[in-house]
Amino acid sequence: MGKRISRIGALVAAVAAAGTLVGGAGVANAAPAGACTDPHQASGIIGKWGPVSKSSCAIFGHAGFRAGYGWNVQEGTNQYACVEGWGFDAKHPKGGWFSLGCGKSGKTTVPWGNVAANPQVRAKSMGGSLAVIIDWRQ
Repeated sequence: MGKRISRIGALVAAVAAAGTLVGGAGVANAAPAGACTDPHQASGIIGKWGPVSKSSCAIFGHAGFRAGYGWNVQEGTNQYACVEGWGFDAKHPKGGWFSLGCGKSGKTTVPWGNVAANPQVRAKSMGGSLAVIIDWRQ
């Protein structure tokens, strides 16, 4: 019976730790389900990376895992962007920026590996307008 209780205790501790990584403040305050799929926004100006837009939901990777990102400029505008997403590989074990493409939209994956971290995106305008605003999804 003691081993069974130990395993249940370990499981509860693991779930609590996961809740802390996903929500930032424990299971009770974990991010709402839609927060991981709703579009986030990032912005930038011509030729200059804008502020980093960080998701409130972590990705728990594994060996060989690739994280997916999708993005698009706001509809009905004459905006063009270059976008980068955060990822991890042998050259960037603590994280680094990877190209998600340039234009009006893009969808790709970046190396992630065996890491638990929050996806991040940054953007810059590539003409059409002084500034750009993009919606992005993980």
